[in-house]
Amino acid sequence: MDTFETINKILILFSQLFRFLGLAVLGLGLGWLVVDLLKKMEAWQGQVAIFLGFAGLIIAMTVFSGWGALGAYAIGTGVAILLWGMPKKVKKEDEKK
Repeated sequence: MDTFETINKILILFSQLFRFLGLAVLGLGLGWLVVDLLKKMEAWQGQVAIFLGFAGLIIAMTVFSGWGALGAYAIGTGVAILLWGMPKKVKKEDEKK
């Protein structure tokens, strides 16, 4: 194996790792943005537009991206929806008598 081939394989490994981590962060950020916009939007037309845009992005990534990158994006989006999309627990304050 040539030295340049070894360096090339190492660089490819790093680029795939950075793509994986970058799309996980992108999925986390866009997932938070979508959840936040859906909660604040009052008109149903806006909610439908946000949802269709988000679904279209996922479809486009399925066609034009690698499976590992799409998986990282899905993990980031899923974490964002679970963290910020779930209803908050209401704390019950004990009445002091």
